[in-house]
Amino acid sequence: MDNTSYSTAGFSDRGIDQALDIVADVGFPQVEVSGRQPHLGSRLTGNELSVFLSGVASRGLKVRTMHAPSGRTTLGTTDQDWRKQEIAILHDYILFLSDLGGTDMVIHPIPNPIFVENAYAPETPELVREGVSISLDALVPVAQQAGVRINLENLPYHCDYPYRTMAELRPLVDPYPSEHLGLIIDTGHVGVLGNEIVDEIRSAGPRLSGTHLHDVEGSEDGTDHRGPTRGFLDWDDLLGTLKEIDYQGPYTFETSIPAADETSEQLASFTRQFAVDRGMTD
Repeated sequence: MDNTSYSTAGFSDRGIDQALDIVADVGFPQVEVSGRQPHLGSRLTGNELSVFLSGVASRGLKVRTMHAPSGRTTLGTTDQDWRKQEIAILHDYILFLSDLGGTDMVIHPIPNPIFVENAYAPETPELVREGVSISLDALVPVAQQAGVRINLENLPYHCDYPYRTMAELRPLVDPYPSEHLGLIIDTGHVGVLGNEIVDEIRSAGPRLSGTHLHDVEGSEDGTDHRGPTRGFLDWDDLLGTLKEIDYQGPYTFETSIPAADETSEQLASFTRQFAVDRGMTD
């Protein structure tokens, strides 16, 4: 079974139709759509939704996952007004995912410190922690009603906020129903923080429901979102550990930084060939 997928984040310089064309042309059967411009920056309804779904089907694709808006849209908001606004946005996107026939919504649990007032004040990490819990309690029932799952992503921020790693996220999600709250491991973010990919995958364990697969060039704090094998990650260990934990979710590639003199289409094709060569499409 070919359970691979490619993220439209790899085509931030073109619209959603062009992005879908490339994903289909290089051979991926599934796609992760980005909930931001120039892709799906607002919810589609009515005839617009029908036309979009027909276009996806005509390309032989399936929308498997969606990445919710990011930036200021996060669970770990630090004040009530900000939280109310982002919960409303995420609520709408969870329903949008259900309309698209997708299964899993990627959400950033914590904010980049650049979006946080008093980002490095001593009390801020606890405010982030509180915001995550309040937001989850509001949104997990929405996911349950919509018949989808929220997946929380590990993030590469160098700060003392909670929930940046699988080791921290796993105890957070464990009390919630696994069919509606899981984890997605971003392999490049693991590398940027200098953590061990094998340890992070094992920490996520059976709550791991999604992947963002890409490499990190250079060393810790290097450039991520590179094609697989174009950085320092050990892909034998990475893929082997996913198999070890009996990972059943999609293998979603989130590559967006081409090599020199390479187009984004060529990067997608290179990534697809990697998946084929590694037997991920059988």
